Formats: sequence, structure tokens, C-alpha cells
Amino acid sequence: MSEQPRIAVLSHSAVEPTYQRKWELLAESGWKVLLVVPTHWPESGRLTRAKPRKSGNLKIEVCRGLLIGRVGDWIPVGIGKRIVRFRPDLVYAEEEPFSIACWRAMRIARSLKVPGAFFTWENVWRRYRWPFSYILPRVLKMAKGAVAGNSKASRILERRGFRGKARVIPQYGFDLGLFRPMSRNSCRRALGWPIAPVIIGYVGRLVPEKGVEILIRAVAKLGKGVSVAIIGSGPCEKDLRQRALDILGEDRAIFAHAVSRDRMPRVFGALNALVLPSLTTKEWKEQFGRVLPEALLCGRWALGSSSGEIPNVLGDRRVVFREGDAADLAGKIENLVMKAGHRGLLSRLRARARKRFSEPAVVEAGRKFFCSLLTRGK
Repeated sequence: MSEQPRIAVLSHSAVEPTYQRKWELLAESGWKVLLVVPTHWPESGRLTRAKPRKSGNLKIEVCRGLLIGRVGDWIPVGIGKRIVRFRPDLVYAEEEPFSIACWRAMRIARSLKVPGAFFTWENVWRRYRWPFSYILPRVLKMAKGAVAGNSKASRILERRGFRGKARVIPQYGFDLGLFRPMSRNSCRRALGWPIAPVIIGYVGRLVPEKGVEILIRAVAKLGKGVSVAIIGSGPCEKDLRQRALDILGEDRAIFAHAVSRDRMPRVFGALNALVLPSLTTKEWKEQFGRVLPEALLCGRWALGSSSGEIPNVLGDRRVVFREGDAADLAGKIENLVMKAGHRGLLSRLRARARKRFSEPAVVEAGRKFFCSLLTRGK
């Protein structure tokens, strides 16, 4: 191993500048980091383009790719020479183990005789079609380590026969300088929202499995003093807008398109509570729910359904409702958000989010795991 550990990272998600921050922090801790990203990637409803740059021990290089935007299919072009030239001690693919990109990265690690590791969100058991059915077992055999974004993903790796070292570490760390409490009324004025008594919001993709209609029906049970704000875009946008207008009326429904990451804290700041009403399907259940810790860090209530990883992210059953149950959600909102006496619980939830999901916490967990892969067997 080099005097300064050297890690080469392939990551399509790090096209988004805020997701590069954890690699900057790892570089500041003494690691030399090569981060290879594709030229562009669709992220949160927008097309984000990457820029090469160098800052201290971090170097970001941009590679061409085929089938960009498709997690399993995208093919990075020319990464072999880049990684070989960097001479890494470890190759990390922040890509799913069934993907062509991950397979390519693990083969490069094997050719260099250095450990390879990957990242996975997959918390639903799947049977993959070719070529993914061919790639997955070979990646699991080649890789020495795996980072799972949630506890179920770690158990699925074990069930698939992965014999390397695995850790559950969130993919995202949150900037405490960005996600912080702000004046609710000033946030509402900046967004052009009414200074209504209570606004309960959803932020994310407008797709069936996110269960946004459950939130609309829950707000309808709470009376005219409560409004809903739905921020995002997706195939269900038109239907959800009409549903909200039919049930709540125009004066109790706020709709806005997806916003950039740097504007998200203002949206959270304008809310009384953020709700993630995800619904489990045969093919999907909530893998993390990053809006939950973001809202908590902004000093707002975060409530989520019982789908997937949501209960583990929130860490307290009092803010978890039965998925698909609008009445249960309405009861949680009424008892926790609309009544005084629960500020202590909100403070504890926020403190827990700071401890577990801040950028320094996530980076330190990753650093320790990467070090364990380099020292294994010594």
C-alpha cells in the first residue's frame, strides 16, 4: 500500500456536484482520490453535466459513456487507462454489482491485483436477465468488499453468496451548513407560498410507488387549516394535481417542479412537516429516503411509511405510519405536528440525523471500511 492510500472511484451519481463532497473530505483526510464520472447523467428530473477538476488530493476526470442514464447498462469508455495510470491501492465502483460499469471496474482491480469494492441499494430480491445474470455472480466473486445503502441490501448480498466484507453505510452525507433551520415564514415568502397555518409537504419523484395520493387523502382529514405542498415531477404529476384540487381545493394545494439541491433547504424550511408515503411493490420498496434526514436537519418533522428502510432511517416508530393508511398518517400529523409538547422528540430526531447522516459521519465510516479492505489478511 502507498504511504498515502490511493483509491480510484467510478460513480455515475457523482456527476451531481453535491455528491462529490464526500470524496473531497476523504481526500482531505489524507487519501489520494481519482473520481471518474460520466459526461452527464439525469438526476432528480434534471440532466446534470460533469466538469473535470483537481483540488488537492482529489482529481475528477470525465469519461465518455454508452447508454448513459441506465444504471445497469451504461458502459464507461476508456476508464482502464485512467485507473492504471493512477496506480490505486483500491478500486471502488459506486455502481450496482449487476451493472456493466461495476463489472468493468472489478476486472480492472483484478488485473492490478488490488482489492475491488462496490455499492448496492438493491433491497428487493430479483432474478436478473442476461447479461446481468452473467455479470452479478462474477462481480460478487471478484470483489473484496461491498457497501450496502441499507440493511436489507446487506442481507441480500449474503443470501447471494457474497463472501467479501460488507458494511451498511449511507451513500449520502448531508452538508450541515446547507441543511439547517431557517425561518419558516421567510422561506414561504421567498418561495411565493401563502403564510398558511400548517403546510405538510412531499419532495421527490411523482410516481405511483411514492404514494403521494396517501398524503393528499391524509391532509383532507385534517381540516381547512392544513395545506399540502407537492414538489417534484414525474408521470403522475397531472393526475395528482387534479386529485389534490378535487379533494382539497385550490387554496389548500401547492405544486412546484423539482428544485436544485441548493434550494432544497428553503423548501424544507417552508414546511411544518415532510412526509414520505412510499408504497412497497413486488419490484420495489423504499431504499433510503434521503429527504427524511434532510428535513430533520432543517428542523422540521419528518414522517414516513413503513416501507423498506424508512423506519431505520427515522429511528423512532412514533414518526412511522402504516404504508397506505391515510388515517394513520393523519393521526400522526395531528398528534405530533399540530399539537405542542413534542419538541423534545423532534430535537432528538434531529440530533440523531446529525450524528448518523452528516457528511463527516458518512465519510469516516467509509474511510474506516476502505482501510479494513487494504489491511485485510495482514
